[in-house]
Amino acid sequence: MIEAGMLLSWLQTWSGPISEVLAACGGWYAKVARDHAQVRRDRLDAGTQALQLVASYQARETALIAERERSLAYEMDARARARIAADVLQEVHAEAISARVRCHDLEMRAGLPLTDFPLFPDFPFREVSLPVQVATQEEHRTNSDGCIKPEKEPA
Repeated sequence: MIEAGMLLSWLQTWSGPISEVLAACGGWYAKVARDHAQVRRDRLDAGTQALQLVASYQARETALIAERERSLAYEMDARARARIAADVLQEVHAEAISARVRCHDLEMRAGLPLTDFPLFPDFPFREVSLPVQVATQEEHRTNSDGCIKPEKEPA
């Protein structure tokens, strides 16, 4: 068996080198643990940045979709108003032709010379495709009739 005194003298002799080896191993392990923790932090930071980037892209896409929907709604509104205006114009055109025929009929019955009316343009008109300028929501306001009108009145 090993005697206690011999063990103590051996420890006293080798305590300096053993302490240095243990300190070096502890320092190396601490550096490895710190580097491993830093790698995990970097991964978490990269994941957080990726999530923030995805969130910003989703917010941008949502804003673009909303703007596109507003743009399409204004375009559909403009086309509906054009269709309504064309219907009204068609009725006015038909009434004007009817009035001209009635006037000629009355003049013929009275034996008067027929009135020379200016010619009406053909109806329906040929569509001329013009670029549709769609305004944003801020540029329009709704009046009491529910019609969209420009925010600034022309001077």
